Amino acid sequence: MRFSLPRLAAALALTGAFAAGAPAVAQTTTLKYSNWLPPGQAMRVEVVEPWIAEVEKATQGRVKIETAPKVVGTLPAQFDVARDGQADLVIFIPGYTPNRFDLLEVLQLPFVSDNPEVYAPLADRFYRKHLASYNEFKGVHPLSVYVVSPGQIFNSKRPLRSVADFKGLKMRSPQTSATQALTLLGAVPISKPVSETYELLSSGVIDGTFMPPESIPAFKLTELVPYATIVPGAVYNTVLVLGINEDKWKSLRAEDREAISRISGDVFARQIGRAYANGDKAAFETMRKAGKPAEVFPAPALAEMKQVLLPIEREWMDKAKKKGMADPQKVLDQLRADIAAAR
Repeated sequence: MRFSLPRLAAALALTGAFAAGAPAVAQTTTLKYSNWLPPGQAMRVEVVEPWIAEVEKATQGRVKIETAPKVVGTLPAQFDVARDGQADLVIFIPGYTPNRFDLLEVLQLPFVSDNPEVYAPLADRFYRKHLASYNEFKGVHPLSVYVVSPGQIFNSKRPLRSVADFKGLKMRSPQTSATQALTLLGAVPISKPVSETYELLSSGVIDGTFMPPESIPAFKLTELVPYATIVPGAVYNTVLVLGINEDKWKSLRAEDREAISRISGDVFARQIGRAYANGDKAAFETMRKAGKPAEVFPAPALAEMKQVLLPIEREWMDKAKKKGMADPQKVLDQLRADIAAAR
């Protein structure tokens, strides 16, 4: 059949009308997530995996997250893994690379907070208001900045009831302020990621570790550290960041970035804090049933410890000034005021 030109034009116009009326097929973006959290670990099971499912739901299937079968690169290198595009999405620990994220260390200083339910969401809000402008995470967009449970003290040698009891203990340290604290207390800090703790303890390379209580059973360490010591106020906290490659983040549709942001930030952090607080209680109960109850560091010794660890604050302030922070003391005071108001 031959069409005249007017009929052909009409047919093409009708076809175009149908095409215009047909819904566009949304393209799915799959993000590669580099996971290092062990099966059963609280952050992974209670927060990260539900969040991954929620991302797909919140973006109506336009963004999906695929978990790599094993960690991409090394645990300390997760920031670089995301920045360089080896994976799109990571959880990285700034403290694993000293002298790189100096301003962020204010969130890790001694005796700031020992309550993850309060501190985890507050850390995200504080970062965005007071620290984000310094752009320490260039190349990686922080979806959530948070703390887990504060590190408490676990060792295989002896109960810790005085500052003198720390002398000579070889202790795993996860980050800068913990390393400084151990040095000032007379212990021997050994900087290693949490994933190596079991091997280091079982082989006798270290005598103990700073670690969130929840992580002791999660990393199968209960039998290796019979002595647990709780320091009220906490010797340090560890900051973690849920981060995405900056270019990948910008490539997502604006509505999807907005949807993901709504379920990240302090919302994600609050869930982390709750999961760790519950995990800590369960961990201490497990240790108690195993005949290894935790001891609280005595009040007189705690007062001495606070004085011994004061240089850590002063050193952070010096580093912060060199990085361009005009009044580090004001920032630290504001952090403590925010925590006191949130209790």
